[in-house]
Amino acid sequence: MLEFDFDTVIPRRGSGAAKWDECPEGVIPLWIADMDFKAAPCVQKAVAARAAHGIFGYEKIGKRWYEAIGAWQSIRNGVIVKPSETEPVPGIVPAVSAVLQALTLPGDQIVVQTPCYNLFYSCIRNSGCEFAENPLIFKDGRYEIDFDDLERKLAAPRARALLLCNPHNPTGRLWTRGEITRIAELARKHGVIVLSDEIHSDVRPEGSAFTSFAALPPEFSQHAVVFNAPSKAFNLAGLQDAYIIIRDPALFERIDRQVNINEICDLNPFGVRALIAAYEEGRPWLAALNAYLRENLAQAGKFFNSELPGIKFALPEATYLMWLDFRAFGKSSDELWELFVKNGVMLSKGTIYGAKSDGFMRLNAACPRPLLMQGLERIAKALR
Repeated sequence: MLEFDFDTVIPRRGSGAAKWDECPEGVIPLWIADMDFKAAPCVQKAVAARAAHGIFGYEKIGKRWYEAIGAWQSIRNGVIVKPSETEPVPGIVPAVSAVLQALTLPGDQIVVQTPCYNLFYSCIRNSGCEFAENPLIFKDGRYEIDFDDLERKLAAPRARALLLCNPHNPTGRLWTRGEITRIAELARKHGVIVLSDEIHSDVRPEGSAFTSFAALPPEFSQHAVVFNAPSKAFNLAGLQDAYIIIRDPALFERIDRQVNINEICDLNPFGVRALIAAYEEGRPWLAALNAYLRENLAQAGKFFNSELPGIKFALPEATYLMWLDFRAFGKSSDELWELFVKNGVMLSKGTIYGAKSDGFMRLNAACPRPLLMQGLERIAKALR
């Protein structure tokens, strides 16, 4: 495996990075889900070459962009996807909103599994819909789906869609093929479409099994909408380049119309080049990154077990995020946030992922290990 440097701390404060510049001076930011690593060398080279041209007009997406996605999905996930099934969008959040607006009516219910990625709530509200919670169960040190409750929620008269996080943010669950198939069966039984956000699917141990909804048999994949992007795995969120996979042609037409109505059909020229470079040449870098992230998460887990055994957590199977239960310390998420910032470290409040998550916090471990360990020491100091 090629050697890549993930240990060097790259100064980001003052660069316009929301993760750092929205964080008080002297505080280590372990919150917003972007990484404190430079992009893969192949991506840096591609972006620099595009910048050297000096003209940054409207971008026409060429054949190579679609081919890069097709090859990546085939190799990584066993998904055969055609250009005619691929819709370019600048980001997954605006794409989710557009799809909800295309497929639902105000007052419809959207099922989400809580704790839930916070921006799902705003997508649902902004589309005039209501959310129905399917709370995950923490059992034997692992988060699991309550399928009996899920079926009740999908069977409700106003249920129209299940907004799935696959893998799950913030718990880090990498859903098994059996779990994904069961979800698909229940959704089909009750006539509910599945919207599967798979943006974290490449942030997982190399060799692990990931099941995309687009990889399921046609009777399921035709009734699903899959969202993906290289932004989490390759740290490209600011370049705004994502895509939707839609198997059913009639569904594709409806969503394509809404994407154009919402005027989110144009891509950033740098994002186009970055996606192509990442998907064509970035596999060695991604393998090294995933190994580094797994070790970061393992070290964090050992630290909490040793120094703060009152914290309950499940070691993430995917993503670089840890969902931490601090309720044994008797403090709300707001109180924990203030306490941690006062002691020089910033995490995300659990309550933004659901009202029932008070006392929880989300930690982002995607940073150089020395910085992560320093942040963990500050958490321990605050709680001591």
